[in-house]
Amino acid sequence: LTAEKDGSYTNTQRLVQWHDKAVDPPGDARSEAWFLYHLGKRLKELYQDDDTPKGRQIRALTWDYPTKGPYDEPDLEAVLKEINGFTVADGKPVSSFRELKDDGSTACGCWIYSGIMPEEGYNRARNRKGDDKAALEWGFSWPNNVRILYNRASADPQGRPWSERKRWVWWDSEQGRWTGYDVPDFPADKPPDYQPPEGARGLDAHAGDKPFVMLPDGRGRLFVPSGLLDGPLPTHYEPWESPVGNLLYPKTPRSPVAPLFERPDNPYHEIGDPRFPYVITTYRLTEHHTAGGMSRTVPWLAELQPEGFVEISPELAAELGIANGDWVVVSTLRGEAEARALVTDRIQPLVIHGRKVHQIGMPWHFGYKGYAQGGIANDLSALIEDPNSRIHEAKSFTCNLRKGRIAREGERPL
Repeated sequence: LTAEKDGSYTNTQRLVQWHDKAVDPPGDARSEAWFLYHLGKRLKELYQDDDTPKGRQIRALTWDYPTKGPYDEPDLEAVLKEINGFTVADGKPVSSFRELKDDGSTACGCWIYSGIMPEEGYNRARNRKGDDKAALEWGFSWPNNVRILYNRASADPQGRPWSERKRWVWWDSEQGRWTGYDVPDFPADKPPDYQPPEGARGLDAHAGDKPFVMLPDGRGRLFVPSGLLDGPLPTHYEPWESPVGNLLYPKTPRSPVAPLFERPDNPYHEIGDPRFPYVITTYRLTEHHTAGGMSRTVPWLAELQPEGFVEISPELAAELGIANGDWVVVSTLRGEAEARALVTDRIQPLVIHGRKVHQIGMPWHFGYKGYAQGGIANDLSALIEDPNSRIHEAKSFTCNLRKGRIAREGERPL
């Protein structure tokens, strides 16, 4: 568990905050870092006399992290230093990704974290000094501790704040550099009137009034000019399984380039299939982690969320004769899952094109092992991917719902 190991949190603001271990884990429980580190040590020992290409690669692996504590946990701040990046000759941390070189003189685990440990022993993710502006001394925000990305855009082309209310970073002509409340997400000494010379490369090819440093031309975009398989303009497609059609594109309701996995154990529902009239969405609970493998076996967390459930609206519950706490079965062509009904106003029906569509909510942490058990949401969902991110489309599909339980072998359905 988190409290049983050192490590960091990263939130959706890109803010990395360090935390220290509070207690030792019980029994034989160990952190993921412990397993990886000691597995690496054992592999190096196993292959110490192996002169095959594979053996030589494993022997050449640098795996000398210091350990601490009674269980020889690897020092994760030593790992953080490698992620931050360092100069190969002397092992000194780099202070920013701008110090990284492509000539082998520096090494870095992940460039966006460069600067999180800008000097030996200084972990900026430990910082806890706030203020009413950018709070640059609270944690570390990747990349380069920038709190608002592309913040050069907070100033006009001449480098002046668009307004006092929007003042964030600006060009200081006396100092000859960008300054402000935030770390400039822009070459600090590039003046607003800079024009790139012929043959300039990288950021040197961006003019001083082009804020979007991660894009080839430094300009913002309203659409993606290349790369999107279903682009370039944003387009609304319904999920592959939907109880209704696409009002914007009736002839093309679903993405024509979505990767499908057509096989016997993964049948799809057609749009508007009356056998599966409800929309189901899966989601997380605060008390459990991903599929629940690391949290369903923890008594304290299982006590807070002890079993699987399905959220339905009072209106749908009344239609199907379901009371709060009743057993229900959710079904698709892929499988069935049973859970307790949680009748709640949190879930409300949708009105789409004049038609009422009920939705169902189902957490996906539960399974058949551990203290906290329940129906498996992933047994229900269809295997299909977004064409660009290749992420599994499991947050919206169609299903049926009935009161009762799944019939076991030799039993009659309830």
